[in-house]
This record gives sequence, structure tokens and C-alpha cells, in this order.
Amino acid sequence: MPQQIILVRHAETAWNRSRRYYTGHDDPDLTAAGEREAGLLGPHLEAHQDAHVLCSPALRARRTAALAGLNADISPDLREWSYQLPDGHTVDERCGSGPCHHDIWDTALHTQACTGECLPEVTARADYVLDCARRLLAGGRPVVLISHGNLIRLITARWLALPAAAAAHLALRTASLGRLAHYDERPSLLGWNFSPAFDAAALPRSPASTNSGTAPPTGRIPPTPPPQPRATGAALHRP
Repeated sequence: MPQQIILVRHAETAWNRSRRYYTGHDDPDLTAAGEREAGLLGPHLEAHQDAHVLCSPALRARRTAALAGLNADISPDLREWSYQLPDGHTVDERCGSGPCHHDIWDTALHTQACTGECLPEVTARADYVLDCARRLLAGGRPVVLISHGNLIRLITARWLALPAAAAAHLALRTASLGRLAHYDERPSLLGWNFSPAFDAAALPRSPASTNSGTAPPTGRIPPTPPPQPRATGAALHRP
């Protein structure tokens, strides 16, 4: 299916483990567990070596792409949503004299002056990413987007023609895969939140299974020929 968008969330960082907020400024590296997660993505992405692969400029996303074996072009539009909470703020923390309002999907959070990227602004950015991805799909090759949890959730909601706040219901693990495509001519979600580290750890190949010409065991990802050189994919830069 060339007409599909593969979504890849970056692997685990220490902030993911402790449920801390990112706002697009600090950029921690992957944990050791995150490095293993990213490596397990590789066999599940082999079929997309000829895709347009676009990646957030964040270190955690770029490292995930490299460890998964993807040669990605950087797109600033795939950066994480920069909402108005301090970097490193935990989900359960209290601030000031009362509890913090952490529901970033609640439109009430954006009724006052926005110090970060307001929900309508990040929604417009997600729509722009999808418009660019559709143009790339028209060339006959799939698109792989390597990005961040909240932005991927928002991109998915918008692909499904849902309001931005619906993204709150799309839970997403680190180092997970999703698949957007058309089913019965409707934009559809054909795969979501599949994490090899949790759901189906990639199995190592043996010389016998890759060279014998027989079908691989159940669950094994069959090898693919080495990718041919490809032109650099178009980044999602605004003019």
C-alpha cells in the first residue's frame, strides 16, 4: 500500500519515564531502554525503506530514526507541541497555591494569553504537515513521519476529520507505530500504538531462514532487498 502514512513516535527518554512535560525547548537523549526500543522498530520498518522519511529535529526523534535504520530528512514542522507549561513539569505536580491545570486538550486552557503554541496554532501546523504528506503520497511512495506523542495524536485526529480535542483519546506508547491510509475511500486508521518492545519483540534472523528460500516462521519479518539510492525527500518547510 504506497498510499499510506506511517507514524513513528520516538523512543523513551528519562522524561517519558517520569511523565514530565516537554515544551519543545529541552531535548534529553534516549535512555538505554529507549535505545533498545528504537532498535526493535527496525524490522517493522524495513518495508518502507523507499518511503519519504521525515523526522522532527529533536535529538530523541533523530536518534530513534537512526537506531531504527531510517535515513530521514529533518522537518521543523514535526517538532513537539510547545504548550505553555514549564519544561520538566510533572503531570502530578502542584504549582503555586493550588493544582496545575494539565489538560492541554481542554480549550479552556487557551482562553487566556498563550505563552506557547495555542491549540489552534498547533492544529494548523498538523494540518499543514498532512497537506505536505498528501502531496508526497501523490508521487506513489509511502510517507514515514517520526515525531512526538502529542503531535502524532493530533495529526491522526485531523486525518480522521475529527476535532483537535479528540486526540486526547488516542493513547500512544514510546517507540510505537501507527498507520494512516484510506479504507473504502475514507481516511482511516489502519494501525495504532503497536510497540515491538511491548507487543511483538522482533525476532533475530538466522542465516538458514534468510538464505534457504523457505517462508519465515510466524511473526518473523521477511528480509527485503537492499534499498536503492533515492532522491532526498522534500522536507515540510514553509516557504
